[in-house]
Amino acid sequence: MPYNSSKWALHKFYSRSSGLSRYLPPTAVLSRKTLSAFLRRYSSVYIKPDAEHTGTGIIRAWKKNGRYSFVKVKGKKRESSSVEGLYKKIRKSNGKGRHIIQKTIPLAKVNGRRFDIRVMMMRNATGSWEYAAMLAKVAGKGSIISNVRRGGGYTLPVAAALAPSLSEAKTAEVKRRLVQLGYQISRYFDRFKRRSELGIDFAVDKTGRIYLIEVNHEVPSHVLFLKLKDKSHFHNIRRLARAYKKRKKGR
Repeated sequence: MPYNSSKWALHKFYSRSSGLSRYLPPTAVLSRKTLSAFLRRYSSVYIKPDAEHTGTGIIRAWKKNGRYSFVKVKGKKRESSSVEGLYKKIRKSNGKGRHIIQKTIPLAKVNGRRFDIRVMMMRNATGSWEYAAMLAKVAGKGSIISNVRRGGGYTLPVAAALAPSLSEAKTAEVKRRLVQLGYQISRYFDRFKRRSELGIDFAVDKTGRIYLIEVNHEVPSHVLFLKLKDKSHFHNIRRLARAYKKRKKGR
């Protein structure tokens, strides 16, 4: 399966980088065996269709008091008395295509809701990677995903989202590291395919530890940044997009 449609292939791609592999959450291809193993090892897991994006079909599953439960996107909780039963219900809900399973990260929260962080990297007028903007995507009420449109969530400046969990100094350190990782990930991605922009999704836990969740390279959203009160982030993204487009036309 090509990288542009496969979360699993991209996970393996980044796993080969000694500098980036430590930021990846434990991940495997979903099967009865991996579902059972992950739920023995971790209190909760996320299950994602391998070739879907924008939060489509994402499931959170967990075990509590001897029963297994799962929620799809922002639907009702469903239960099963066994891993086998849980696996069958997940397959019935999402089909037989390849899925990945990941450990649930103990994300930092704002107003009681989980969030992740989108970092936009763009090629500039010289064709080099440049950091453009970042924001926090906060999950909507009752949603297990941070996709703003599909989950009914909202956006926040990263500092505001991290404020309930981290000090100002730690927040500044996390933001600096996110930018550094943005450059590192973008340059590593060039080994596979040339793209003009990447929307990189990170998770940050309650201690400030950073995880790489997903690299969106098929037209990552610019409009998402219009939802912030400060429009300078959006304008910077559009400025860089225009500069790179102009460069390509001038060749």
